[in-house]
Formats: sequence, structure tokens, C-alpha cells
Amino acid sequence: MRRILRNNRFWVWVAFLMIFVMAGLYAAFLVFTRGLVVTNLKDLAPWGLWIVVDLSCIGLSAGAFSLSALTYLLGRDFLKPITRIATFIGLLGYSGAMMCLLLDIGRPERFWHGWVFWNVHSMLWEVTMCITFYFLVLVLEVFPMLVELPFLARFKGLRQLGHALHRFTPVLALIGMGLSLLHQSSLGGTYGVVAGRAALYRATMPLLFIVSSVAGGMAFTTQMTLIVQWLKRRILVPRQVLFQVGQMAGMILLVYLYMRFWDSTAGNYGYVPGRSEADTFLSTGTFGLSFWGWEIILGGVVAATLLIGARRLNSIPLLFIGSGLTMAGLIANRWNTTMLAFTQPLSTNPATTVPLTVHYSPSVVEWATALGIVAGLTLLFSLGMRYLPAFRGADPVPAEAPSTTVVANAPATAAPAGGDR
Repeated sequence: MRRILRNNRFWVWVAFLMIFVMAGLYAAFLVFTRGLVVTNLKDLAPWGLWIVVDLSCIGLSAGAFSLSALTYLLGRDFLKPITRIATFIGLLGYSGAMMCLLLDIGRPERFWHGWVFWNVHSMLWEVTMCITFYFLVLVLEVFPMLVELPFLARFKGLRQLGHALHRFTPVLALIGMGLSLLHQSSLGGTYGVVAGRAALYRATMPLLFIVSSVAGGMAFTTQMTLIVQWLKRRILVPRQVLFQVGQMAGMILLVYLYMRFWDSTAGNYGYVPGRSEADTFLSTGTFGLSFWGWEIILGGVVAATLLIGARRLNSIPLLFIGSGLTMAGLIANRWNTTMLAFTQPLSTNPATTVPLTVHYSPSVVEWATALGIVAGLTLLFSLGMRYLPAFRGADPVPAEAPSTTVVANAPATAAPAGGDR
């Protein structure tokens, strides 16, 4: 039995993920047939776990546009191997985000309305259009990788199309950077323009979302690359490239922490009604652990220190831990941002303060669908890393043999050590 499991570890992993995928599909069926009544979403808490997963998927996919911009617009060709992985992660991340939105809108049969009935004054409409177009850009960037699959070799026209699209990668990188910057900031702006929620209503939200996404996207891509290389025992990205990307993520994370500090304290200086109470509740109330523990200390200060120090100490474990903590910090930030708003009243009017606060916790159906989406994305990523030729990688360079080694009965004409490599 152990031998069977050892020889088929990948398929055991696929079967394990399929359990969550099937549970998620059943939960999604309940949502589509019975409506949002099977969730714990309310009129006063319309955004919940699905929006947190949506924002996390998009934030962790930001490595696609940031690394593509560095590679193709600034000429950092040494980043191409990790940029390919980041682009693939980006396509999966945006696919997961759209799955969450399809569940969340309540009327999934009307998903196309935003594309037809334009509301140019809506931040959500702008996000919808940017995500749609950027998703298409990611499809065009990943398409050349997909057509290299062996079973598609018979379709020579597809490969020719893929090669033609590959020539336009710099143009796609430029378009993708513009679209991604627009909607990453607009996601924060969607929160920032909600005047009825004092915890959200501020002009800094777009900048905070952009900077945190760039740091989180780079770190997440680095961590996924390390995991794949460890499991496949092959080199997909050179070691020093991973250290450089990790260091950039750590430095950007420090910029985010600086911005987050002033953003969290500015409201207390001027006493914005509701904003100061929200910040106090964030740092000392129910959210105190996720804010201080995960977002600021572990996902911020510790993560940035590890990412920057990993390159100097040449330590892969520090790079891996720092990347994971950065990812956890970004998810904690999206959770805090979304959930904190519902703990504050919509109005400071004493007559309407009490009934306009609400407590929300995700239902079993919400957890099942969220875990199903994450499992599905993980499954697709695993299949891509295993079968796509672009991620085949190279065997590690064998260690040099000690020069003092003496081979018994070696002929006098033997080649010098290393001559056959």
C-alpha cells in the first residue's frame, strides 16, 4: 500500500483536492437553486467570505503584471522564468475571483449586465470592465504555453498562432499593467467611496490596495515556485532570481507598512466620526489579533525582515517563510477591511445607530464553496506545473567531486574530473 501511494503521490493529491471541489460544486448548486438564503449574508453585511477570497485571489495574482512590467518593459530578461509562473498564477487567480463574484451577485443569470448596461459612474462597473479585459490579456499571455502541450502538436495552426502571440508579449505586458493598476486601485476605491461606512471612507484605499498587492503577488509567486521546485526536484527559476524577487517584495512591503501606519493614525488626529472608533476597534477589539498578529507583525514586519534578509544570508527557508507570511498578511488585510465596516453603524444618528450594526460569520455553504474554489485553482496549478512544457525545468547541477578523490586502477589517459559535463 505504501509503495502504491509513493508511486502515485500526485494522483492521491488530485483525488484529495477533488473531494473539496465536489463539495464546492454541490454547495454552489445550492446557491444557484435556492439563492443567497443559504448564506449568512444580510442587507447590512452584503460582502462576506466570497469577497475576501475574491480580493485575495486578485491581490496574490498581482505578481503577473508587476513582474511582466519589470521583464518586458524595463528589460529585466533574467526574470522571464518566474514571470511565466506569475502569469499562469494570475490567470488562475482571476478565474477564481470571477467564480466568487458569480456566486456573490445573487442573480448569476445576469452576470452579463455590466458589459451591456454601462454605468460609467460606478466603481464596480470600472472594476468589472478592467477585470474582464485583463483576464483576456492573461489568456493571450498563457495561450502560447498551452499550445505547446504534446497532444496539441497535430494542430499546427494553433502553435503558429501561439508563436505569433508570443511576439506581442511586451505589448500585452504594457496593456496588462495599465488595466491591472486601474482595477487594483479601483478595488480599494470601491471601499473608499462608501461614505456610509466610516471605516472605509478615505482616499488612501486605492494606494494601499496597489502596494499591498504588488508585495503579496511577488511573494506568493516566489513561494509557489519554491514548493514546485521542491516537489519536482527540478530548477524552474535560478536561486538568485528568487532571492531578488523576494527582496523586492520585502522592500515594497516596508513601503506598505509605512503607508498603513499613517493611514491608521490620521483619523485619530482629526477625529473623523466613526473612523476613530473603527480604528480603535480594529487594533484593540475582535480584530486585534488578525490586525496586529497577522497583518502588521507576522505578515508585515517579520515577513519583510525575512524576505530582505534571505538574500543576504542565502537562505531558502527564510525566503519561503517570509513569502508565506506576506501572503497571510495580505489575506488578513482583505478580511479586516471587508469585515470591519459592518461593525460600525451606517449613521451617527442615535435613533438609527443600534439597529444598523450587524454580526456576520460565514455559513457552511460559503466555506464549502470558498474551499472548493481554492482547491480547484490548486488542482489546475498542479496540473499545469506537471504537464506544461514551459514549466518542465532543469535538473539541479550535481555537486563538484572532491579533487582529492583517487580512483583505483584508473588509466593514465583518463579525462580530468568534470570534463564530460
